[in-house]
Amino acid sequence: MGPILYGECVGTRETAEVRISDLADRGCDLETDSFAPLLDGDFALWIGAIGPLRATATRRDASHFEVRFKEPLDARIVEHFAMS
Repeated sequence: MGPILYGECVGTRETAEVRISDLADRGCDLETDSFAPLLDGDFALWIGAIGPLRATATRRDASHFEVRFKEPLDARIVEHFAMS
């Protein structure tokens, strides 16, 4: 498991602070302490100043989500955050 990153999910009407893990070119895992209905479907993910990354999430449980990016991330972005 790589580093835990901090980011923000932005939906149509609301936002949620998230912890990002297992960042890869096609997706990642998210965890949030807030009630985040915006994550059940399409949203934009920001990792620091990187974004918006268009994505879709599937809920695993009350606070964990599996994310798939609409377009794969550039390998340089994944490498950058792997070194964080």
